[in-house]
Amino acid sequence: MKLTPIQVIAMLAVIAGVCVCGCTTRDTVVPDEERASVLVYADPVADGLLQGFNEDNYTKYSADFGPEMKAALDEAAFKQNRDFVVSRIGLYVSRGSPVVTESGGYIAVNYPAKFEREDGVNVRLVFRKDDESHRLSGLWFQSQKLSG
Repeated sequence: MKLTPIQVIAMLAVIAGVCVCGCTTRDTVVPDEERASVLVYADPVADGLLQGFNEDNYTKYSADFGPEMKAALDEAAFKQNRDFVVSRIGLYVSRGSPVVTESGGYIAVNYPAKFEREDGVNVRLVFRKDDESHRLSGLWFQSQKLSG
């Protein structure tokens, strides 16, 4: 089954929403000490994922996916999603200082990122608090040009 780019984006948003939860609590910014310990594992995940994105390398892109993410975002879906993102905002260029929040049993790391044709893209990585392997449980790119 061939999915359109919009279907892929919608699927990723649903997966991320389910992963981030049926929790109704709001995200709470974590204290600086906890933020530092989260970034020890989140920064390398973000770097590998974004490098894999730029290189069109699914193996590198998905290296830190948890089992649910791997099942939901296979290589074919990655290619379609990547083509859609690159056509709208270009390749990833750089990222700024992230905001780390928690909600329920999840930690979210929001990186303000610059892409070739849009600055201020939010790259959101979500991890389960109880997962010591720090596998990615949710991921999405949020931007004006991707949602419009």
